[in-house]
Amino acid sequence: MQEKELIKYIKGEANPEEVKEILKWIRENKEHQKRYAILKAKYVASNLGCLDHEDVDLSYKKFSSKRNKRKSVWYQTAVAAVLLPLLIWQSYTYFQNDGLIVNQDKISTVVVKNIATNYGGQKTINLPDGSTVILNSGSSISYPENFTDTLRQVTLKGEAYFDIERDVTKPFIVQTDHLKVRVLGTSFNVKSYPKDDKIETTLVSGKVEVIQEETEAPVVLTPSQRATFHKEESDIKVDQVDSDKIVAWKQGKLVFDKTPLKQVVQDLKRKYDVEFVIESDSLLHYRYTGEFDNLSLEDVLELIKLSSSIDYKRKNNKIMLNSE
Repeated sequence: MQEKELIKYIKGEANPEEVKEILKWIRENKEHQKRYAILKAKYVASNLGCLDHEDVDLSYKKFSSKRNKRKSVWYQTAVAAVLLPLLIWQSYTYFQNDGLIVNQDKISTVVVKNIATNYGGQKTINLPDGSTVILNSGSSISYPENFTDTLRQVTLKGEAYFDIERDVTKPFIVQTDHLKVRVLGTSFNVKSYPKDDKIETTLVSGKVEVIQEETEAPVVLTPSQRATFHKEESDIKVDQVDSDKIVAWKQGKLVFDKTPLKQVVQDLKRKYDVEFVIESDSLLHYRYTGEFDNLSLEDVLELIKLSSSIDYKRKNNKIMLNSE
């Protein structure tokens, strides 16, 4: 595809037949998508400060000429710093989301909302498409004020339960540090805290694809299946679970089933906003099974003591755990 044809499309001057051919070319592979996105960014950069159509074309020619190569490199660097927040939302579909193309003629300002919860708190969020997210404690989510015509994408740090409105024309994607979860309409839970050793995606209803960024190979889940990504091994394992227990945190419950004590204290820390210290090395490999249904911290500590070989004491506003 010739550069002048792509510029014509970017300027909004291509006729319907030309638009069809250009979009077909862009969709063919990621290299075409990358070339188009870079060309569009350069053209928009050349447009900054120009007042009329003729000036825009002249500016772009100067911007692209070899004689202005040094100036062009400096300009690209400066413009990248200015446009990056916009280009991330406008161009991500070219690079990350299964070859989907956003057919837009102009880069517009995207308002991104960021919502977070403190330890011990939860929030219910209504997304622009009518979907609902329940954000667990110590978590954050960011999403555009309005989704695009072809995609719904949010970024999650922490844990959240998603109840997604079905829309076959607009996939819904949850982006985490190492994975993305792709759905059309379903209910599922994602637990992706930065300090945890793993990321868990549990499907309640419908169907989801869990995609590891390094391989881009999707793992498809059916209801009551959990995909666990182990950060150290960089692999995904799928098992059958009781999804009601996984999402019981929405009702203030914590359910542990042979859970490493290190993970248990992380969950307790987020719920009760208190620090835990495991003093006994033998407890680092201990797995705890138990259920706490809206209990106070004192009741939780006493129940742990009664149901295991773990003792505790308070020291400098911290909970110290030891073997009995």
